[in-house]
Amino acid sequence: MVVLIATASFVSLNSFNDLRKGLSDFTGNDLPKVVAGSKLNQISANLASFAPALLASNSKGTRQAVLLRLKDQVAWFDEILKKLGMAGHSSEDLQRFVRLKSTLVDNLHNIAELVRKRSLNSSAAKTVLQKTPELNAQLFEFNKTLFAHKEIKSSAIQSWSGSFAAGLLLIPTAAATDDPLVLQKINAQFKLYLKEITDYSTQLPLDTQEKAEFLLEQLDILGLGATGIIELREQAFLLDDIVQGTVSQNKVVADRFVASASILTRKLQQGILDRSLELDRESEERSVLFLLMSLLSFIGAILAFLYINRSVIQRLTNLNHTMISHASGLRTPIVTSGNDEITDMTKAFKFFVDASDKREGDLRDAREQAEKADKAKSRFLAAASHDLRQPLHAIGLFVATLLGRRHDEKAKPIVKNIERSIDHMNDLFESILDYSQLEAGELRPELSSFELSPLLEMLERDFLVLAQEKGLTLEVEKTSVWIKTEPLMFDRILRNLISNAIRYTQNGYVRIRLEDITENVVNIVVDDTGRGIALNKQEKIFQEFYRSGIKKEKGLGLGLAIAQQMALLLGTKILLSSAINEGSKFSLKVTKVKSELEDQGREFQNNHITGQNLLENELVIVLDDDTQILKAMRGLLEKWGCQVVAVPSKEALFRELANNIRQPLAYIVDYQLDRNETGVDILENFLEKDEVLRGIIVSGNTDPLVELQVKEAGFVFFSKPLRPARIAAYLRHLAREKEVA
Repeated sequence: MVVLIATASFVSLNSFNDLRKGLSDFTGNDLPKVVAGSKLNQISANLASFAPALLASNSKGTRQAVLLRLKDQVAWFDEILKKLGMAGHSSEDLQRFVRLKSTLVDNLHNIAELVRKRSLNSSAAKTVLQKTPELNAQLFEFNKTLFAHKEIKSSAIQSWSGSFAAGLLLIPTAAATDDPLVLQKINAQFKLYLKEITDYSTQLPLDTQEKAEFLLEQLDILGLGATGIIELREQAFLLDDIVQGTVSQNKVVADRFVASASILTRKLQQGILDRSLELDRESEERSVLFLLMSLLSFIGAILAFLYINRSVIQRLTNLNHTMISHASGLRTPIVTSGNDEITDMTKAFKFFVDASDKREGDLRDAREQAEKADKAKSRFLAAASHDLRQPLHAIGLFVATLLGRRHDEKAKPIVKNIERSIDHMNDLFESILDYSQLEAGELRPELSSFELSPLLEMLERDFLVLAQEKGLTLEVEKTSVWIKTEPLMFDRILRNLISNAIRYTQNGYVRIRLEDITENVVNIVVDDTGRGIALNKQEKIFQEFYRSGIKKEKGLGLGLAIAQQMALLLGTKILLSSAINEGSKFSLKVTKVKSELEDQGREFQNNHITGQNLLENELVIVLDDDTQILKAMRGLLEKWGCQVVAVPSKEALFRELANNIRQPLAYIVDYQLDRNETGVDILENFLEKDEVLRGIIVSGNTDPLVELQVKEAGFVFFSKPLRPARIAAYLRHLAREKEVA
């Protein structure tokens, strides 16, 4: 019996000793790997997030600070990799991870260099713009000298001066454009002005030609020189393309880099799980052996087994089960009471769990910060639109005024091309604005009921000329159906679909029709006889910035993406059915309602009443602190036959109203004026409640709260850039209402 007891004791002690060694090896070798892996994940996430910081750096000091932080992170990263390599980790995994790290760091340095070059380019462009007023002042002085020569024909001086001023005006225009095609047109126009100036210079007196040549040379340097504004803008476009490509490549590498780090950590965790299972299996085997030996022993052996089982095996089994539970995703409590090796192993495992939880928290924080940065970018785009809308608004009004004047046969196509370019700029601008507002989550649909037929008639009028220019037939089915949706967003969706259909159809027809009309739903279809869309590209066309690849086709590739996102906001979805050379069919379903719900269908009719004679001799008041917009609005309204009072301030407005006994047809007032006073405040001072519809607020601010404030006050709201047809339609509506009254 003593031999059996001694044998059982020896076997038990030997089994427990082997198990203890396995657990010690687990604690001393495997757990440090996991700790290093969790740190590696944290550093990987940090490295992947440096690109936005570099893009946002506006100064050399900021970039250097970001690069220093990058250097520190890389040094820490290399130290962790060294520990993992010494711990016997897979060399293939580490080598692949190191290659991804090197590629990511190289990309970040490339981005920093591109940002530096872009900053230098911007500084050079500002320098050119600063020289433009100086050259304009010299032109003014030279004009006074020319007009002092009585023997020179004033027409020659005006021709020379006009061409020079026009060329000088193209410099800030080139600096402001963001379209390479527009820049090419400016380049060609600038060269034409230089030739005209050279030709007109021969008609100037000999004693002024040297000065004229000097001014021409300065103009040429500012426009077409190696550091001229056109060359700088071309370089800026190229840098923007390179930055975009590098950032896209960096995002792919960063995603792969973070994924590789996660894979590395998961392999470490899987190794620990396998090791835990192995220890558990060994423990069970030795427990069985111990029980068999104990059955052959006396009561003393049984008591010894019970003591050992209670003090060691049970705790180890509990630890193994706890490890397996945590590896499986369950967060069972970890008890660390005691003061022995098992307690130390339990504490080490608890440290590993806490480190993993912290790493997951850090990853969530990093993701939230990235999402906040993306939303901030979208809000910035929406806010920056105010400054861009002002000049585009004025240009559109001037062009609309110019179209009403007589021109010779050579000038007509030029003016028409200008109009088309302005319309295209407006379309691009509205697409960017819609996209930025969708990204920032600022668009909130306000559902209302209205008749569909007036909207379809409006779309037919707006797109008929464009379709006829391409030799297409535009067919619109008009049925007296009422729907419930957000009118402006729904109009924007249909315009994007119709515009795309006309753009990609070379012959045949574009149709807008209704089908599958039920009691509660109507299906609106836009189909065409265009070239069709391959099946493998039908999902891609709804992605942002996706284009067909044909260079001559204009656009940013945002139209269908914006339309789909707006449709989703309205609780529907755009469906596509198409095949190569068989045309395309876009459709979406909207809610059908009874006509008695709300009478809002007339809104579209009121906005598109024809007949300019309604505005003849009607008095219109215009208030805007921008002199260019005042001039443009005056010219446009006078072209329509209106009598116009255009004033730059509230004081001037009150003086004109005091001296004028006529009742104005409408007040067109800018929202944001000097002294922190808004157009709403001014109109509320002298318009009664029954006159609010004669108050028109125009604003370049895209904040939805601005439009809400205007509408709550009862006034009409138009956003800049304003399409002349829209304001004309509303003024004619007021004139017709006035006649009816």
